[in-house]
Amino acid sequence: MEYPKFKVFCRCFTFNHSKYITDAMNGFTMQQTTFPFVCIIVDDASTDGEQEVIKQYVEDNFDFSEGSAAFNKETDYAHITYAQHNTNKNCYFVVLYLKENHYSQRKSKMGYLSEWRDMCEYEALCEGDDYWTNENKLQRQYSFMTKNPDFSLCFHKVEVKAEEGRIATDIFGYLTTRDYYISDCNEMFKKWLVPTGSIMHKAYISDKLPSNPNFKYGDNVLIATCLREGPIHCIGESMGVYRLVTTGYTGTHPGVKFAINQIPHLKALQEEFEFYKCPTIYKYLEGYYFQYLKYLKDNGNTSEFEALYEDYKTYFDEIGISSFRLYCIKKNIRGFLSNIKKTIKKAVK
Repeated sequence: MEYPKFKVFCRCFTFNHSKYITDAMNGFTMQQTTFPFVCIIVDDASTDGEQEVIKQYVEDNFDFSEGSAAFNKETDYAHITYAQHNTNKNCYFVVLYLKENHYSQRKSKMGYLSEWRDMCEYEALCEGDDYWTNENKLQRQYSFMTKNPDFSLCFHKVEVKAEEGRIATDIFGYLTTRDYYISDCNEMFKKWLVPTGSIMHKAYISDKLPSNPNFKYGDNVLIATCLREGPIHCIGESMGVYRLVTTGYTGTHPGVKFAINQIPHLKALQEEFEFYKCPTIYKYLEGYYFQYLKYLKDNGNTSEFEALYEDYKTYFDEIGISSFRLYCIKKNIRGFLSNIKKTIKKAVK
């Protein structure tokens, strides 16, 4: 089939976002551009009725008339729908309704997108629980990227919206219009700087992403790879919403569980990207080790504690950080002083 000359494809991976996906789709279809773009929505075999919500939205808003470009087809992995929007003629949807959940099987979905992705210059990201609020978002990012070909990525400020069960926090810091280079990485890493749903990057970079079984968060890997390819630009204006939900990764991986994932993830990033060996990342790593070691010690997991402690000592002896050892010494001193006080009190009585 001959497709329009898409300039941008918008990738939306989603699972069990039936309450939120309509906002995301409205954000796609509202985009006003001078070029055709294709939104690829991949539903990872949702169990909450999300596929039905998407199907109804597409039926209501896209052109399936006789002679239209629309089609439906089935493959061994998905049911696929392609169509052009009824009124926004530059907006096309491709929806993949996966038959089996791929995330739980650690199966990649990227290969399914090549039919449309390979013809595009840029890729924009928005997961199913986030959404765009500015109709010129894609056009502004596309214009910047085409006028500044040395840049690998463009992102923008977002509003943070907390759903029930979550508390709104300033997770992205204060974003202003500016450029970022590798030399700025220590500053960049002090906050989760780049909202995933605000990203537009050169499409070829997706093919250059390194692979490591210890990578836990794909957005970190993508941003680091982009930074290695060229500077990145921030538009200091809010053009979308990052939604904090209890089912999102940040909502289901709190505390110690987050620390357990972050330790191998950050160390893997340091192996791949030299600029990840910076004070901010060492500080984060030390904190995650500290949190996990304290948890194991407090819960009497002696063997796990000793193994992790040896790993901690080996790693941080190289850079001279020893906070957990200082913490243990101080805790032992506090315990010793407490016993002395108890002895004195008994003697006085």
